[in-house]
Amino acid sequence: MTVPFGKLVALAREMVSLASAPSASTGETAQTVAALLTAEPRNEAGVLAVVTVIIRDALDDPFRETTANRWRPLLPRWVHPPLVGATVNRLRAAGVLVATGRYVRSTDSAGHNVGKLQAVYTLDVEALREHSAARPAAAS
Repeated sequence: MTVPFGKLVALAREMVSLASAPSASTGETAQTVAALLTAEPRNEAGVLAVVTVIIRDALDDPFRETTANRWRPLLPRWVHPPLVGATVNRLRAAGVLVATGRYVRSTDSAGHNVGKLQAVYTLDVEALREHSAARPAAAS
């Protein structure tokens, strides 16, 4: 399935707008930090890049699955690793990325994570549509 780049950017912008409204009910420090990092206007280009790469990778998979091993090499070098983690955290909190319960071994030698287990996620396209429908102004 090929998705036009403009559509991916619109989806990524939607995720940026969702990040600026963190869930107050969780009260988790990691969620709060992730929300702050991804909502920071100076990080918008990085968040857009991460979301676009992840969504494109998942949409290219027949089962809509994705893992960092596949999309990590596609990220621009200027995107800082903490922003990648924060963006993934917000995608998970929004229900767009859902853990499958399966793991693969990391190939991340730059981050010294080779061999560590990392989650396999599936993209919940319906959750993404629901978020987009709930906030039509953010998709423009």
